[in-house]
Amino acid sequence: MTTEMITAGTSLRKRLADVEARIRASGVFEPELSLKEKDPITFEVLFTQLTQTLTNAREVALSISASPSTREQGEIIFGLYTPEGDAICLSTGLMIHVHTMSRAIKWMIENDYETEVGIREGDFFFNNDSFIGGGHPSDQMLITPLFVDGRLEGWIGGLTHVTETGAVEPGAMGSSFTSRFAEGLIMPCTKVGENDELRKDLDILVDRGVRSSVSWLADNRAKLTGNMLIRSALKSLVAEVGLDFYRKVSREYIEDTMRATREKVRLSLFPGRYREVAWRGVTLPGMESVFHSPCELVVTKDGRLRLDYEGLPTARKQPFQATLPLFEGMLFNGLIQNVFYDLKYNDGTFLAVDLQVPLGSACNPNNIQLPTTLWGPAYGGMQACAQAVSRAYYAMGYREEVHASGPLTSGNLAGGTDQYGRLFGSQCFEFASSGMYATSFMDGLDTSFSDFNAEGDMGDAEVWEQQMPQLWLAREIRRDGGGFGKFRGGNGIHSLYLIPDGIDMEMGSFGSPPIFSTAGLMGGYPGSPLRLWVGRNTNVRELIARGEQLPNGEGVDTELPDFVTQLDGEWEFVPGQNYPARSLPEYSLFSVVSGDGGGFGDPLERNPEHVVRDVNDGLSGARRAAEVYGVALVADDAGVHQVDTAATTKLRQDLRAQRLARAMPAREYKARVRERLLTGDIPAPTAALYRDVLSFSAKWAEEFRSFWSLPDDYEVPA
Repeated sequence: MTTEMITAGTSLRKRLADVEARIRASGVFEPELSLKEKDPITFEVLFTQLTQTLTNAREVALSISASPSTREQGEIIFGLYTPEGDAICLSTGLMIHVHTMSRAIKWMIENDYETEVGIREGDFFFNNDSFIGGGHPSDQMLITPLFVDGRLEGWIGGLTHVTETGAVEPGAMGSSFTSRFAEGLIMPCTKVGENDELRKDLDILVDRGVRSSVSWLADNRAKLTGNMLIRSALKSLVAEVGLDFYRKVSREYIEDTMRATREKVRLSLFPGRYREVAWRGVTLPGMESVFHSPCELVVTKDGRLRLDYEGLPTARKQPFQATLPLFEGMLFNGLIQNVFYDLKYNDGTFLAVDLQVPLGSACNPNNIQLPTTLWGPAYGGMQACAQAVSRAYYAMGYREEVHASGPLTSGNLAGGTDQYGRLFGSQCFEFASSGMYATSFMDGLDTSFSDFNAEGDMGDAEVWEQQMPQLWLAREIRRDGGGFGKFRGGNGIHSLYLIPDGIDMEMGSFGSPPIFSTAGLMGGYPGSPLRLWVGRNTNVRELIARGEQLPNGEGVDTELPDFVTQLDGEWEFVPGQNYPARSLPEYSLFSVVSGDGGGFGDPLERNPEHVVRDVNDGLSGARRAAEVYGVALVADDAGVHQVDTAATTKLRQDLRAQRLARAMPAREYKARVRERLLTGDIPAPTAALYRDVLSFSAKWAEEFRSFWSLPDDYEVPA
């Protein structure tokens, strides 16, 4: 098929360059919305048909996949794109990928796949190179061109998160990676199928290149099927409405969304400059540092959004960083869920926001040899953006949209030989049901939420046990995980796993170092830090043989759980949840918690009846009721608590008086911190962060020195 037949005489590369030049010059994707203005009903009905076509394909693909992360947890999305790679619409599902497949299509066009590789009907291109598009090597996309009457009229893509890539650690998301070459099998926009069939040698490559290929290969078939279903339905739809109409209306959808995005900002967010920061970190041998994700959000009177992340730390040989496509995806995922939830879901939102991410930073590395498996700073950037947006909502007078940060999720991974004698490698996605953020009018929901996938689900333990031979001894709501506040953050999940008899496996975890995982808002506390326990050489075998009860939860004292105090063994406590995979003997225990939501408002303003309800339901402890919420409780003989109203009034008065006694004027606090900065009285991880950013970002360094009244040549003392 010749280039002229594909693109009607103008190469894809030239068409892409023209579109992007027009947007840069005018800020317009499509000059006029003539079809919408002429027949708005048909305009809207057709978009619904397109979206439903993609969502139908997603539901079919879910049923085909054998991967629990896809089938159970819903880690899948499909998209429809213009010939130049701009997203027209997307299915429900893994929303962080609003622009990542678009990036991959544009990369193929810019690298002249049209003539150098060939683009034909029935071709399929695979990509899991996160510098090109996607989030990390686990994010695997399958893209096919849409031809009508021999000419390229668009692209269709499907993406899933695959749980095994052949990385150094099993499960693809290990916390020890310091190089891209530890992340497993990476295929950058490789043609893997022709004539609607995937190549056999691809199956061989995957089968021999990873521990267990079933999730990778099954997801490929699921995406192939979904793409073909979409293509067939689209051809029928184009024949019905006419090709010229389809070409024009698909571009109008993007322009319409871009205009609607700006109007939504103008009507919803108070103009101004908002600044927030979120925190992450890394603990590796020879490297201990915190990371921050400073966000500056500017809302203009005419509805423009500018996001600037100047001050991000530098990219380096550690796993906690993100590529630009992933960072874009995280930010627009958050904006779509929190601001643009009632608009069309496509690249119009992306084009309406001005995003600045420093090249060479931990969210925009300029070295493709660096790992990008665990994108903590990107997660933090999304959370900081969401809190800045909440303040802009609040200033405009809105309340229901105001919320604290969502959870930083975490989970476990494992590999070895399973109960069927097969090699396996996988990660468990039950963390997709973490605690939700508190809002300005209600508590966050417990074990209900995934920031990166609005339709996420933890999946059945029995299904996960077929892929990962760990056995669940407990799966419970984490006590006091969510941030305290007038409205508390949602509690996440605590799970306790047992390594079965005769199983040879290694386990690890990924998540966060010992720092709170998500911030509170307007007086609310942050969510609890993540942590895990590992128990080796326990006496579980003997207890089972004697038929005795096993501890199956954390109990009342989450700082020293029941399973630690009631079981003999060699216990290892890991503050944070970054635990490189290592071999565990049979009857070992592994305890993991998921993320928790941030709290909103002053805890001393919380309704005492809500506090006692949480205590009686086992979601909070009586100690927290008194020390944090200032609520005095009395228990009857059955252990049911009630509020002592008079004692509560007195306790809250005392706690407020204690606050006033410790309070200091802001100028005094600022002077105290300035002195610590000058003398170097800073924790080592924080000092490492400041040294890095001061040398990397001149703009951030100038503002930092100015704010703290430091010398122009200030550096963090050794």
